[in-house]
Amino acid sequence: MKALLQKRILIPLAAVILIIALIIGNGNGDADTALNHTVKRGDFVISIVEGGTLEAVNEVVVKNTIDGDSRIIWLIPEGTYVKKDELLVEFDTGEAEKNVEEQRVEFESRQAALVKAENDLIITRSTSESDISEAKLAVDFATMDLEKFEKLERTHKVREAELKIDTAEESLKLAQQRYEWSIKLSDKGHETKSTVDKDKLEVSNRSKEFETAKSTHQMLQTFDLQKEYAEFVSNKKETSASLDRVIKQGESKIAQDEAAVNSAKITLKLTENSLAKRIEQLKATKVKAPQDGLVIYAKPRSRWGDDAQIAEGSTVRNRATLISIPDVSSMKVSVKIHESMISQIKKGQKAYIVLDSLPDQRFDGEVTKVAILPDSDRNWSNPDLKVYATEITIAGTIEGVKPGISAKVEIVIEELTNVLTVPIQAVTTVDGKQLCYLNNGGDLEPLEVEVGKFNTKYIEIRSGLEEDQQIILNPPLDNRINLTGETTDDKSPE
Repeated sequence: MKALLQKRILIPLAAVILIIALIIGNGNGDADTALNHTVKRGDFVISIVEGGTLEAVNEVVVKNTIDGDSRIIWLIPEGTYVKKDELLVEFDTGEAEKNVEEQRVEFESRQAALVKAENDLIITRSTSESDISEAKLAVDFATMDLEKFEKLERTHKVREAELKIDTAEESLKLAQQRYEWSIKLSDKGHETKSTVDKDKLEVSNRSKEFETAKSTHQMLQTFDLQKEYAEFVSNKKETSASLDRVIKQGESKIAQDEAAVNSAKITLKLTENSLAKRIEQLKATKVKAPQDGLVIYAKPRSRWGDDAQIAEGSTVRNRATLISIPDVSSMKVSVKIHESMISQIKKGQKAYIVLDSLPDQRFDGEVTKVAILPDSDRNWSNPDLKVYATEITIAGTIEGVKPGISAKVEIVIEELTNVLTVPIQAVTTVDGKQLCYLNNGGDLEPLEVEVGKFNTKYIEIRSGLEEDQQIILNPPLDNRINLTGETTDDKSPE
């Protein structure tokens, strides 16, 4: 057990704290006060150790299949070895009989719902036909208005504008003739200047009326008639679009009502089936063993005791687990791995198991399941904690053990062979370089090293040191290597 725990994988925060503590404790080392360490080569194991619970790989679970709550009136003693089809649990039948009667009432209600849905469909179809007829009539009226404008009103308005131009032009010509005559008479002294001015003003007014008539005709042709035409066209399009909407709305409502009818039919059928199921549940008040095995009562899942204890007189919920019958010939350990380490866990990894009831024995195992999502059963005291359910199957058969025993599991992440390692505190960082201090006859000689993998105590040295060299464990106080491969911004002491 001790050897197992010594191989526990590094938890980064704890390791960082360890290093800081060593830095503070070592102070500025020197050759006289140095703690020496001999560089050795050997095997190097990186692993994760976690506690868990022993479970059977294959286990038959017996549940309450009766709807609602059910009261146990008889229960086979826990620990009994039973044969297949032997009576395990007997429930009170009162609730099951009540459920049958309630289901009959529900069945009759669903029959009435189907009749209503069918009548609603008939009404919807009739209403839709009426709305469509009204919308079609609006389209016909809009079409007639457009044709009337194109064939009659537009031509009439153009002719009316042209007539105003002709009238204005004739009035202008007459005014010009009167003005010219007034000038001739004025030259001979037969007409006064005021009369000439008056006739001149009349020419100006008639000219303006003529220009206005022409402008009105131009605006009519260019704008007004186009606008009216566009309005009639738009009205026809809108009524046509409205007809399409009415048709689609009617089709949609009819489809909804048809779906309601189909749903009512299906619901009625399901209710009928449920009624038959309730009758079958009367038979389920007697629960029998699905296979030979050891009877183990289900335990409440909630820490608050919301789930009832399995005992005579207890009331249990629908689908509540009553009894489990495990196959103890094949066992596993279920553990929960913290999110910071779950990326290192893979199916097929080697593992070692030590049971609390057998502390002096170590069993081989293998990771057989790693949850994709974190455990939904959050820790009430730390709701942000995320852990992943992981299963380790034990090789072979363990005699004389039962499910529920606590266990320690060591999952091997990586095994390095024939590598140089030194204690973590022996490595320091100076000016971005990772150093170990060689104790060279009383003098401290810094050697630049390349580091690799690490666990809670040791770190791999890939180059820079040789086996059997003497290094110190308390190097001078300076920047230490951190376990992410980065270095701090602090400057090393002079």
